[in-house]
Amino acid sequence: MKHNRLFRFGGTAAAALLLLSQLAAFPVNASEQTTKDINTCDYTQVFDKPVEIVQGKPYDVAPGNAGVPAAEPIKQVWLDVTMDASSGLPAMPAIGYTTDAYINADGEETTWAGDGLWMKSAVSKATIIIEIPEDKPLNSNLQIQIWGEEGKSVDKMQLNALGYMTGDGGTIGMMTRKGDVNGDKTVDKNDVTALADYLTSKSTSLEAAANADLDHNNRLNAADLTLLKRGILDGSFAPKPNQNNDETATEFVSHIKLGWNLGNTLDALPTAYTSPTAAESCWGCPVTTKQMIDKVKEAGFNCVRVPVSWGQKMDNSTYKIDDAWMNRVQEIVNYVIDNDMYCILNIHHDNDQANHPYFYPDSAHWAQSEKFVTSVWSQVSERFEAYDNHLIFETLNEPRLIGHNNEWWIDSSSNDCKDAMNCVNKLNAAALDTIRKSGGNNAKRFVLMPSYAANCDEATLAGVQMPNDDRIIAEAHAYTPYKFALEKEEKGGTPNWSEANGGADIVNLMKRLQKYYLNKGIPVIIDEFGASNRNNEDTRAAWAKFYVSTADSYGIPCVLWDNNQFGQGSENLGLINRNDLSIGFPKLLAGLMEGAKNRG
Repeated sequence: MKHNRLFRFGGTAAAALLLLSQLAAFPVNASEQTTKDINTCDYTQVFDKPVEIVQGKPYDVAPGNAGVPAAEPIKQVWLDVTMDASSGLPAMPAIGYTTDAYINADGEETTWAGDGLWMKSAVSKATIIIEIPEDKPLNSNLQIQIWGEEGKSVDKMQLNALGYMTGDGGTIGMMTRKGDVNGDKTVDKNDVTALADYLTSKSTSLEAAANADLDHNNRLNAADLTLLKRGILDGSFAPKPNQNNDETATEFVSHIKLGWNLGNTLDALPTAYTSPTAAESCWGCPVTTKQMIDKVKEAGFNCVRVPVSWGQKMDNSTYKIDDAWMNRVQEIVNYVIDNDMYCILNIHHDNDQANHPYFYPDSAHWAQSEKFVTSVWSQVSERFEAYDNHLIFETLNEPRLIGHNNEWWIDSSSNDCKDAMNCVNKLNAAALDTIRKSGGNNAKRFVLMPSYAANCDEATLAGVQMPNDDRIIAEAHAYTPYKFALEKEEKGGTPNWSEANGGADIVNLMKRLQKYYLNKGIPVIIDEFGASNRNNEDTRAAWAKFYVSTADSYGIPCVLWDNNQFGQGSENLGLINRNDLSIGFPKLLAGLMEGAKNRG
């Protein structure tokens, strides 16, 4: 097999980046870390004693040992593994298989396809799911081995069990409207008929199979039909109305105690988009799990902002969002909503002039920008139209002239700046119009809107023009005071802050937001703020308490930016360690919660 070259990269930081780019050559969808039960597979093989995989000794796996007939096509392979990366180095075990000869991304002929899963915590148990595409079928045994050189990758790995999905099996997809089997946005006897016909082979397909998987086991059976009938009879599948429809936007934001950002995750931009989980983890954060969001709620937060970059995951000509990406976004949104938390969903790092679809707020790029923004919100609105007010849409993230001298700070005398602010106002209005026209609960959904760059200085706020809509909320980003919160050390970043020396900056920020928004009846959410770790947790805790309590005195909720980075210096803004679900800075968390104690 011509595959040895693929496995000769070490575990250093440079090699880690090389490996991530190398994944684009693989024809297999990236594996994902899950807690799925391997026993739901069509065929399983559980080892009496875990098989230990060691460096330099690939382990061959025969599907026939699990009872898979030789002629039956395999759609997925599930691997229950335990991996030890105690050395702390970047680690990725590899799983591969032989297939028909094809030309890989490097232009070479190969008969080897494979994938892997980056592990960040010291010892991790996971179910790795390998999707086997129809054009690269598994023609013989799988082979499992470890990436990298000895001492520079996973220390050891144990294979506990194997599972195989065959035939029409595999992941059904993401449920969009529970029970709506025929995809007509209603749940009634026609859905029962459609599912019954499918289960009895009177029909060979379903319009929305995921909506019929009511027991969540990735298989459709009589149990799902029973649950569908029961749900129709008891009314549990009736459209969920918006909660508190008659609330004002100001009343609504009072429910948000304190928020947390799932930063550097769904907003991350890989070298090339190959699969949702590969994109989600390409900036070093682990694949998001329900347990992570549970931990966020346990810590005291009741709102999660889910930043999402869409352009790279769209068809360049049709602007259709990749189904797998949309499904993954919805899965994570559901983690939040199912926890009875508020969720903010947005367009994030798509402000660019790259080759993939984008927006750029100037008149020269207006047609492209409007098409992109309305295309995203048309599809997102349709997917989430049945969600109640726990889901908040945020039109744009920090829309600005990237690369311009005034990328971050407005010059009110500059024609470029005036044009950019006008384009941001128009893009906000276009997004809102698209959301409102989509129907369902989107007609009254609360929508966040930023200023240019989400900036809060006087010149920027003076240029904001909000649409005439009583359910919009102003979005602001404020790492204040900047030299304490975000500035690089070589440019004057400092670990020092006190109420006497820095408190006025925060108070003046709130006064500006009051002048331009609150006094006009428009509530505000500061949905990005934070202070970099400079080995100053006590100071950051005091700052956090003052910042959040000051914002609360103006009725403004805050959403902490957390990028899961725990080093020292600018942009190290981690709080909840997603690798081991620990609180990285307990004093900082206590300061945040003390500042928000009167909210929610």
